[in-house]
Amino acid sequence: MGSLFSGAGLGDLGLHRAGLKHRWFCECDPYARKILAARWPGVPILEDVRDVSAETAHPVDVLAGGFPCQDVSSAGKRRGVKEGTRSGLWFEYLRIIREIRPRYVIVENVKALLSNGMSTVLQGLAESGYDAEWDVFPAAAFGAPHLRERVVIVAYPHGLRQPGAGPILEADAHLAKCGRPDGPSDWNGLRLEGPRAQAALSAHPGPVLRRVDDGGPYWVDRLRCLGNGIVPDLMEHVGRLVLAAETCRAANP
Repeated sequence: MGSLFSGAGLGDLGLHRAGLKHRWFCECDPYARKILAARWPGVPILEDVRDVSAETAHPVDVLAGGFPCQDVSSAGKRRGVKEGTRSGLWFEYLRIIREIRPRYVIVENVKALLSNGMSTVLQGLAESGYDAEWDVFPAAAFGAPHLRERVVIVAYPHGLRQPGAGPILEADAHLAKCGRPDGPSDWNGLRLEGPRAQAALSAHPGPVLRRVDDGGPYWVDRLRCLGNGIVPDLMEHVGRLVLAAETCRAANP
């Protein structure tokens, strides 16, 4: 697999656990690149997504990554997925898909993408010859004491999957087991009502980092990486679904 907008590799850690092997990463942040180099020694790390192409990156079966959410997120300026914005780097992602032609594409972003740019993403994939499916995965469904919902899109070339094959993300047993609430509700027996919900705080026995008043400025880079990342267990789950689908497809060409 190849990884775009890799950050500190939190999502990549999950995909690695699922059984995917990294051929290369792409990340612009120097601190995050140090973490990637330490965790995956010897794997090339490209620095600028605009420099990734069929000539500069090895061909891969799976291309994964979450393009910047700043212009999509409800906490941002809501400019959407447009040229010239940070979230507009999606078009570089799309260019790389068209050049490398991976068998599977895994895209993740904040839930707000559904109402602020999803049609642009799906249109680009369709025009590139890729079918797509998507679902919303909350971190709470994978044991985290917070909701942190993420949209995950899985795309593949039109015609790759047999007409009778169900969607890769269809009837997800893990989410069905945990329930499918929308908004504040119970996840794995934990009532989640907001970032300061007492239930969430009591479920997390570790230290609470307060960013500027904890006396540890060296945490800033780490906090930024965590804030930009995705829960590894979530992406491990998605990776296993993709690998299971590919195994089934290969056994029934």
